[in-house]
Amino acid sequence: MTLLFLAAAWLAGLYLGFRLDLPPVSLLLLTAAAVPVALVLKTIGKNPLPAVIICLLLLGWWRVEAAGIQSPPIADNGARQVALRGNISDDPEPAGNWIRFVIDVDAVDRGTGWAQQDGKVLVYAPPPNKMVSLREPPYYRYGDSLVVEGVPEIPKIAEGFDFAAYLASHGISGVVFSRKIEWLPGTSGGGWRAGLFQVRGMLSRSLSAALPSPQSALAQGLLLGRRGQIPTEVKDSFRASGTAHLLAISGLHVGILLVMTTGASAVALGRRRQMYLLVPLAAIWLYALVSGLPVSVQRAALMGSLYLAATGLGRPHNPLPLLALSAVLITSLDPLALTQVSFQLSFTAMAGVLLALPYASRATEAIRDRSANLSQGWFVWGNRLAGWTASGVIVSLGATLATMPLVAAHFQTLPLLGIPLTILALPALPSVLAGSFLTAVGGLVHPVLGQALGIAAWVPLSYLVALVSAPPSVSVSGSWVSPPLVWGWYLVLAGLMLVPRGRRVYQRFRAALLTVTSPANSQQTPAKTKLLRYAAVAALIVLAGATSFLWAQVLLGPDGDLHVYFLDVGQGDSTLVVTPNGRQVLIDGGPGAYSATGAIPQALPPRDRSLDLVVLTHPDSDHAFGLPETMDQYQVGLAIAGAQDPTASVNALWNDRLTAKTASS
Repeated sequence: MTLLFLAAAWLAGLYLGFRLDLPPVSLLLLTAAAVPVALVLKTIGKNPLPAVIICLLLLGWWRVEAAGIQSPPIADNGARQVALRGNISDDPEPAGNWIRFVIDVDAVDRGTGWAQQDGKVLVYAPPPNKMVSLREPPYYRYGDSLVVEGVPEIPKIAEGFDFAAYLASHGISGVVFSRKIEWLPGTSGGGWRAGLFQVRGMLSRSLSAALPSPQSALAQGLLLGRRGQIPTEVKDSFRASGTAHLLAISGLHVGILLVMTTGASAVALGRRRQMYLLVPLAAIWLYALVSGLPVSVQRAALMGSLYLAATGLGRPHNPLPLLALSAVLITSLDPLALTQVSFQLSFTAMAGVLLALPYASRATEAIRDRSANLSQGWFVWGNRLAGWTASGVIVSLGATLATMPLVAAHFQTLPLLGIPLTILALPALPSVLAGSFLTAVGGLVHPVLGQALGIAAWVPLSYLVALVSAPPSVSVSGSWVSPPLVWGWYLVLAGLMLVPRGRRVYQRFRAALLTVTSPANSQQTPAKTKLLRYAAVAALIVLAGATSFLWAQVLLGPDGDLHVYFLDVGQGDSTLVVTPNGRQVLIDGGPGAYSATGAIPQALPPRDRSLDLVVLTHPDSDHAFGLPETMDQYQVGLAIAGAQDPTASVNALWNDRLTAKTASS
């Protein structure tokens, strides 16, 4: 436990550094004074831990002061038009009819000429016409050199969430909405990061081609971290139901993946050798790579790796020192991480997962031992499935309880259904991740293979959408959740596990909970065993019935009526006509690259990936930009266009798609 106290001292020093200003030299002198005190205590046979704790606290305080952290002063409240020159530093993604990306600014022109200035700005912009005719959506790429004209704004607090503080914690000083972008072709960045983002783009397009919306957009959000295409109504459903944290890849997702892959690897390879730990290690870092290596996932993967290392060394039973070590390592490199919501949620979620892991493992072992006495093979697999489900529920509950105070404090709301819905949603997450990954990779091999494998991802994705859309929004204000209350929550939990008397209470509770799920109590009477079998049969019948109902909806034919759908694509036009015999005609595609592909599944069955006729009335951007991507994702029987404007940049892209479709047919 000594490591816990040392890590707590370091983090407390960081916290004081963000709250109080002291000269770094003074802090170094105080630290230097604490060192000989510790040596004297050690020499006379006293415990030097108090002096070491004070020394680490002062070092943490000095680390913040020495870093000189401050937000780049690019954005201000002056609302002045400026020109920013820099390079895209992340993986651009669609956000409605805009494209969202971050640029590393190296120079600013405020009307008096270019002046060197460093900083980061979040940009929302449509692609330049020249870029549309040369590239696939989302058009922008990592490393592109741009000149962006607009007004850098500081976001205001909305619904209790301080977006400006969130951006500042990531070194981003403001937001720019711009329609004047100058792009220098041939300036895209290279290296492994550009290659990683290129692979993400290929996987994203593969999911879009294999799955309908909103399932494809949700799969991209959960697997790749690309949430820009998720329909607004789906995001609102997650937010209203208290499950919006499921959309942001964090320690919760990595922890669930770690638990499930560890259990599956142990069953497949056995625990006699530590080689089975390589499977979850590879899984969490592969997940980190395909998600684009965001900072939150890097931290969670580091925490998971340390836990696996401790398991391999035979010390997995107390994960708190490992989490403390990972927190010290992360904040030593980046002290600003302590103030970031993503770090706080990732850290607490991973702590909840690892603390719940012993109970989940015991429950899985108990159910597996019970299934060993059953002769019927399908009962055995049913019990194993029940064990994995129980494990997922326990781990989900631990992560949710660990993050609940922070969610309430940062977002000023506490959805009452958030915990039960999260518990119901998270057991499906491994199936979503595995199915989406197989679908994306299969689609790269061949589109038909991707669509066939997509069934494995479509079912749990549809389950998630239905789960968060069904219940009403029931929440209470979280304005009463103050920082002292959050600190009190975690101090009570720490006291239950660390303070001797509180630890005894915690251990009694832990022993009682483990007794319920222990193999010794899992020897059921014949009546209970028979009841368990009936429950397994009933669950399978319900699952089969639900699957049959879903496929009946998928395969439902035309109803003999004429349907005209005016698709909601924002400021633009897109119309879908379905004739009485089921012929489908799409007229125009809206202003965004994914405008039509995001709206069509609201009118057509989810597995319907064909259009009989696509019509472009005229090549204005608010009618035409959505059609090229639609022709990529759907099988189009015939495509025609009205009078074309020779100066319209969309003509080249439209003609390329039209030529490709004509050649393939």
